[in-house]
Amino acid sequence: MTQEGLIGRIAEATGLDVDHSTSKSTPCLKAPLTKDMDDDPCLESFEYASSFGILLYLSGHYRPDISYSVSQVARFIFCPRRSHEAALKLIGRYLLGTKNKGLVINPTRDLKIDAYPDADFAGLYNYEDSCDPVCVRSRTGYVINVAGCPVLWKSQLQTEIATSTMQAEVIALAACCRELIPIVAMVKEVGTAVGLSTSESTEMHVCIHEDNAGALVLAQTLPPQFTPASKHYAVKTHWFREQCIALGIVIKKISTTEQLGDICTKCLPAATFQYLRKKLMGW
Repeated sequence: MTQEGLIGRIAEATGLDVDHSTSKSTPCLKAPLTKDMDDDPCLESFEYASSFGILLYLSGHYRPDISYSVSQVARFIFCPRRSHEAALKLIGRYLLGTKNKGLVINPTRDLKIDAYPDADFAGLYNYEDSCDPVCVRSRTGYVINVAGCPVLWKSQLQTEIATSTMQAEVIALAACCRELIPIVAMVKEVGTAVGLSTSESTEMHVCIHEDNAGALVLAQTLPPQFTPASKHYAVKTHWFREQCIALGIVIKKISTTEQLGDICTKCLPAATFQYLRKKLMGW
């Protein structure tokens, strides 16, 4: 599923030279994009909002590899600075280098659903203004595969402030589960209609690092148990456990290197980004 025509429109809208622009190995810089109010106003002649709109459509339908980068530039659509324009053009350069690539759809016969939620705890801290509450917001990212093919992916700042990595992970788990519920119902209905078998259980793959293994414990322990640090978001955890039991969701721990949701939460080193992109998109 390639979109060379749409990528050409993005290059044209942002003033990139299709034949001579330098391609980039990743669509973002290592540091997160900030408000950067001390930077110069926009200098380019292209329309920031219009270019972003094309990128938003592309990232939401065909290119999960740019979802994090597009989510970053979305924050500044009403007051873009010079650095935000540069970030927009960086995404364009990355797309030009991969314009003949796209999602490789190669479904399996088994309609198993795999969800990969992840969170980046307070990723803007020490980058944004410390007086701005946004600087301590964590980011939720997840990818949901059906029959081995990505059907839904998301990257967005969390609407509530998490006070620990464990809480940020639980928020990401619950957000992913909300999207998972209608997908499970749809897969069962479509699978029955076309004569394909559905798995006995839906598998939710969760990557929990050593320092936040408590999130995995909270999600799996029955009867429910809470720590003094986690009791203030007990309602969210109870709801998540209830859905897991109702839908037969199996929660597994996977390594960071295999966590597809990681591509939606931060700008990764080139080697890591390309490895996850290959697992996610097939190239």
